Amino acid sequence: MATKETPVENSPFSEEELEHFKKKLLEEKEEAEKNIKEAKESLEDINSDFDDEKSAQDHHHGDLATQEDTKLTYLTAIDKNQEKLDKITVALDRIGTGNYGICVETGQPIQKERLEAMPYAIRSVGVKE
Repeated sequence: MATKETPVENSPFSEEELEHFKKKLLEEKEEAEKNIKEAKESLEDINSDFDDEKSAQDHHHGDLATQEDTKLTYLTAIDKNQEKLDKITVALDRIGTGNYGICVETGQPIQKERLEAMPYAIRSVGVKE
């Protein structure tokens, strides 16, 4: 029977700790997917409203600029959340291969505090991403 301090394969974490991080990653994944869905729905609403208004009247340039800024905000949110999802997928794969918590640059353990704050981190603090 493994003790709490027994690392799993190359990971510096025990199975219990890895389960904890896996749970955190799955929660973050669900949140990112929800954020993407909401941003896409908001974009669809803006486009739909714009089409409805376009047929009714000409748009003021300021209104168009504001609408474009809002679209850009939603597109940026989608991109950032997709990047986060990609990182979460990598982290979950690393749990599966036994390399979770090891810095891809230095080969040293990633600080547990860093992983608590950002469970999809693949580099130690101080290593440029």
